[in-house]
Amino acid sequence: MVGATSFEPVTFNDLVTQADVIFVGDVVDVRPFTVQTRERTIVKTRVTFSVSEPLYGTSSLVEVFDFLGGETPDLGMKVAGMPTFTVGDRRVVFARRDRSINPIVGFTQGLMKVARDAGGVDRVLTLEGASIARLADLRTRVTLGLMEARKK
Repeated sequence: MVGATSFEPVTFNDLVTQADVIFVGDVVDVRPFTVQTRERTIVKTRVTFSVSEPLYGTSSLVEVFDFLGGETPDLGMKVAGMPTFTVGDRRVVFARRDRSINPIVGFTQGLMKVARDAGGVDRVLTLEGASIARLADLRTRVTLGLMEARKK
């Protein structure tokens, strides 16, 4: 187990400008697997999303990302602060395509929950459950952020 994970806070504009891909999607598969390195065997987890709303950088119906850590029947590896996924999770994802231990921008900051409130409105929440915005408003903010970044 890795003891601690720290990362710099990022702004919403950082999320937008640092992401290679932004989408709303549902987790459809979570699959841990082992990788043999020169020194040892490590565990990674491959998370597959069904993309319901591509917001930037993708027109694909499916996006797949690998994260360091996970648990196979024979080996477990935990990375402190690494996001976890369950089939059925609906998420807003701000991710990079380059290889890393975690493709999410800002480690967990670029990963948000989507939940429908009692009034039937889709809301975007932090992973801790704090409301950020209506999903419709987030789409607009992403579009405006991308337009602003292109002006620079």
